[in-house]
Amino acid sequence: MKKVFVMSVVCASVLAVTGCSDDTEYVQDPAQQELIDQLTAQNAQLESDKSALESDNAALQTKAESYISRFPEQCAEIGVAFDYVDPNAPAEAASVALVRAMSSQILDPTPGSCASCHGYEGEDNSGKVGAPAPHGAFGNAETSCDTCHATDEPDSHYGDAYLLAHTDYDPGGPSEPMDPTDPTFDQPTFGGSVVDGKTGASGPSYYGSGSYLNADYLAERINGKVYNAEWALADKEEGEEGVTTLTAACQLEGRESVLAMFPDDGQEYVLNQFGNQIGTKTVVTVSKYTDELTGEEHQVPNVAVFGYGLRKEGDSYFASMSINHNNTCYNAVMNGDVRLNYYEYEPMNSLKVGPNDDARNRGARILGTVDLEKTLLANAYWDFGNPVYGGSAGAIDPKAVDWTTVGSCSLVIKVDGIIPLG
Repeated sequence: MKKVFVMSVVCASVLAVTGCSDDTEYVQDPAQQELIDQLTAQNAQLESDKSALESDNAALQTKAESYISRFPEQCAEIGVAFDYVDPNAPAEAASVALVRAMSSQILDPTPGSCASCHGYEGEDNSGKVGAPAPHGAFGNAETSCDTCHATDEPDSHYGDAYLLAHTDYDPGGPSEPMDPTDPTFDQPTFGGSVVDGKTGASGPSYYGSGSYLNADYLAERINGKVYNAEWALADKEEGEEGVTTLTAACQLEGRESVLAMFPDDGQEYVLNQFGNQIGTKTVVTVSKYTDELTGEEHQVPNVAVFGYGLRKEGDSYFASMSINHNNTCYNAVMNGDVRLNYYEYEPMNSLKVGPNDDARNRGARILGTVDLEKTLLANAYWDFGNPVYGGSAGAIDPKAVDWTTVGSCSLVIKVDGIIPLG
């Protein structure tokens, strides 16, 4: 009885599981399956193409960035486009144009109030619109600036610098382009192997075509500057605040005249804009001494490099420089004669001499005599407003100078001649 019951239960269970099922096997439509296979293959190909394009794009971007060599190109790459403005073009008017552009919003101070705009070099100049004065403190800055700097004419120390920076002063000059080789002074006239001890000229002038014999043109070159800009790490100890990103750098004032690439390395940089003199300026004097062993008198040349300027007063030309009490100052005052050399050299040019930028040798030699009335000898603090000798202290008598009281020298040299290089 029990066996019959168990079999009945088993049979009922099997019937419950299988006997009532209506499931059927699914068969995919061949046409749909073919479409799925095609789409799957196409999607795989697109993924492969996308990966290849991304790789190619990265390579092209790297290659494109490798061609970027200037700051304007860096900025254009991130969508900040602007045209580069060469601060040195045109070359002849670069210094005047830039000074006027930079000073277009500077008010013309009244005489004696220079300190309202200018601090002294090395001191805090924040809040002032002008540049620091390029010297130490001379007397009372609030009242004595005009003892050295004239406001209505070229002054004895810095020529036209004040006028160019604060007024619409026009230095004038010929309306037509000057011929650099048109001599202002008489030239040595001899040939062959003659040696002229007076001028230092020897034989024919091989450098005549490359010599600035016109005094007005020479003054433009001597007083002119070449302007440039560089990125410098911000001096945090001095309170400088710079920029750390290319985006911020591309927004800085003065960006149009920058070629140097922004480092973009996460450090803080400031834009340092500066000007350098176009050529090298050497000053030659004669040192006289007595040999301690033999008692013989000797004269030897003393050659120094100083940044002198050249200006015209009336019908005369003067070179001037402010220096410490040194061999040049002593020799010039004691002996009178000074030879100045101005030299521009372009090592990449093949043409030996010529008046233009395509030649590698250009310049002039200046023959001069110290002006003992305009020259100032002052103390070690460069207090030319209160000279020990010269200026308001009276003309210098070289034999009467007590050199132990002299610490600085504002040397003024009257130009007697301008002759070729060589």
